[in-house]
Amino acid sequence: MSVPTSDKVNLLDLCAAAIACTVTASKCIQEIAPSKNTRTKADGSFVTDADFVAQGVIVQALQSICPTLTIVGEESPEEMKQHEQRDRQLDKKLWKLSRNELQCRYFGTDITHLPLHSDCREGELPVFPDDPEEFLVDPLRLRVIVDPLDGTKSYTNGDHDAVSILIGFILDDAPVFGVVGKPFGYTGLSSIRDTGCVTLYGGTLLRGAFVAGDKIPLSQPSPVTPKAVISASRSKGVVQQFCQFLGEQGLLAADPLLVPGAGEKSVRILLSRNDEALWFYPKPGTSLWDVAATDALLRALGGKLTDKYGHNMDYSKSREEAENVDGVVACMSADLHRQCIELFARDNWNGIQ
Repeated sequence: MSVPTSDKVNLLDLCAAAIACTVTASKCIQEIAPSKNTRTKADGSFVTDADFVAQGVIVQALQSICPTLTIVGEESPEEMKQHEQRDRQLDKKLWKLSRNELQCRYFGTDITHLPLHSDCREGELPVFPDDPEEFLVDPLRLRVIVDPLDGTKSYTNGDHDAVSILIGFILDDAPVFGVVGKPFGYTGLSSIRDTGCVTLYGGTLLRGAFVAGDKIPLSQPSPVTPKAVISASRSKGVVQQFCQFLGEQGLLAADPLLVPGAGEKSVRILLSRNDEALWFYPKPGTSLWDVAATDALLRALGGKLTDKYGHNMDYSKSREEAENVDGVVACMSADLHRQCIELFARDNWNGIQ
C-alpha cells in the first residue's frame, strides 16, 4: 500500500480494494444462496442476509484503506453490522494483484498475462514508478456508492445470472471509476483468478473500461439495430410506448429486451452482444446505487447516463434521498441518448405514466 501524502488517499489503493472485494463478497453471496433468509423491506423490495453480509465485506475493505471514506450503501448500516463477518477481511494478495493490473492499464504496459488472469504468475508482475499525483486526493472530495447485491428478487428466485455487485466512485460529484461484479460468472468472460467472479471495471480515471484479467479493453459498439433493455415488471405505460415510438422513428428495434436488474442491464449495454444500447426508465424506482458504477463506465466509453431531462445525477444526496425521482436514461451512444432526451421533451411524453 502506498504511503499517503498528508491526509490524502490514493485512488489506486481504493479502486484495487473495490475490485478485490468483489471476489470476497461473491463468495458470501454464493454461500448464502441456498438459505437466503428473504424478507421484505419497508419500500416493498426484497432483501436477504447476503445483501447485508456483502455490503459489510465491501465497507470493511474500503475503510481498511481509508477509515474516513464516505460510503453510501443501499442497505441499513445498523442491520449490516448485525450480519458483519469480521473474518472476511480484504484479501491483501488479491488487492496487490488488482492494484498492479490498474497500473498496467494506466501506463499501457503490455505483458503476457494481466495480474488478475488465472495464468499470471507473481514473478511476471511489472514494477512501476511512483503513482501520478492525480491519484492522491482529499477524502472529503470522494464518496463511494454501493449496491452489494443488485437483482435481489432474481437471487431469491434462483436466477443468479441477473445478480450483480455495483460500486461507484464519485470525485467532486462526478463518477470516475466503476466496478460491476458478477458473483456467479458471466458467459464468455473469464473470472478473476478462476474464482468464478467476473468483474468489469473502469472509468475516466483509467481512460477506459475493462474485464478484469482480459487484455482487450471494452469499446463502444456500433449496433446495426440498437435495442432497449427494460424490466419485465416495469415494461408498460410510458416505457413501452416511448420505446415503440423510437422504433417507429428508426432509432431502435421495435421490441425491447426484457432484462432484470440494473447491473445486468448495464453489462448488456456495455458488451452489446445482441445490439443492446439503451436503458430507458423515465420514472422513480431506481436509486443512485443502481447507476453510479454504470455512469462511470459509460463516461469512459463515450456513452451517457442522465435523468429523463438530460441532467446528470446528483451524487451528493444522502442514502435517504437517493431515489432517482426523474428516472434514468443510459446509452452507449451519446448521440442516441441526445435524440431520446430531445424526443421525450419535444412530444410531451412526461405526462404519461
